[in-house]
Amino acid sequence: MRKFKGGRGRSVDLVAEARADAERRHAHPQADAGPRADAGPPARRGAAPTAARPAPTGALIGVLLVLGLVAFPIVSVVIGPASRERIEGYACAVTGCTGPGMATAGWLLITVPFLSVVTAVAFWSRLPGRARTAVAVVAAPLVLGAYLFIPGRRRDLDDLLDGPARYATATGITWAWAGLALALLGLLVVAVLADIRKTTPAESKKTMPTGRGKAALPPVWAPLVAAGACLAMLGVALGRADPVPVTAELAFPERTFTVAGDTLTRTSADDQRGCAGVLDDDERLAGCVRTVRGSWTTDDSDAVVRLAAVLFPTEDAARERRGPLRSGTAQAGLDGDTADVVSTSKNWVLFVSVGHADGRAIDRADRGHLMWAASQVVYRFIGHQVGLLVAPTPKDGIGPRTP
Repeated sequence: MRKFKGGRGRSVDLVAEARADAERRHAHPQADAGPRADAGPPARRGAAPTAARPAPTGALIGVLLVLGLVAFPIVSVVIGPASRERIEGYACAVTGCTGPGMATAGWLLITVPFLSVVTAVAFWSRLPGRARTAVAVVAAPLVLGAYLFIPGRRRDLDDLLDGPARYATATGITWAWAGLALALLGLLVVAVLADIRKTTPAESKKTMPTGRGKAALPPVWAPLVAAGACLAMLGVALGRADPVPVTAELAFPERTFTVAGDTLTRTSADDQRGCAGVLDDDERLAGCVRTVRGSWTTDDSDAVVRLAAVLFPTEDAARERRGPLRSGTAQAGLDGDTADVVSTSKNWVLFVSVGHADGRAIDRADRGHLMWAASQVVYRFIGHQVGLLVAPTPKDGIGPRTP
């Protein structure tokens, strides 16, 4: 009985202990008793932490860069000539084709895309995803516009530019590239100096006991350094550009010239911004940027030739204004009887009027040699614009008075 009682007592004690243990577990649940779906699978001891997934925006920008590198050369060949003409025409219309204005336009073509890229890179880590996409979309056409004016092995800068102010534009583009080189050098020097300053022995102990410190410059420093270097080169470009690329002296450099035995002497020359006074109605030449005028006399007759050359921003604008003007449209303010011809040459609309010095009526027999003198003046002007002097050929009754 004792053994039985003792055994029973022991069994009763074990049951009580099991109940007490169950109550303790219920009152104090284990820390890892939560749902395993939230916590994920347990990490193996000593395993490296899982790397974060790359942001989709970075991958998108990388794809866009690759596509841009492939598309830029193709697009430049397809739209290059027309786009360059439109850009130059717009700049000419805004600046009046002045030397400083066109030099500034050429400088902006290269500098603005460069500064936009530098600014985007400097603030890239602080931009949200949508802002990064917007910056890439805005910067792409700017970079493409600059690419259209980059010379290569098979094309010089002179081949890419056209128009009477092309030399001023080329000056601005050339010094813009010098500004980019100076800006990159400045960015490198500032970054190196800042890095050296932050990694002195005294500061290295405070910041990073082992290893080099990192330059803590504000993001705005890079755009400011780049803009300062580029602005310095703009000053050089403005100092080297001719004030007015299109003047009467440049358009009519010769005081006298001889063609087919006829010697013409320039008696007057002037130039002006705009084209007020060329025609009785200035609206017929709306959109013009500059006008050069000159008068010539001949040695074999009493012919007087008056030329008014009106400059437009683009060839299309010049042809559009020439369209409704009939060939006999006379210049304003001329006295006496004149024979008048209107024509175009690239960006120019040319008005040439010829008559007798005393203003008498033009006979049929005199018209041929009068128009011959006018043709010589027009051909000479066009030759100086394109760099190829070609003499007119007598035809259709138009020729020298004394063959």
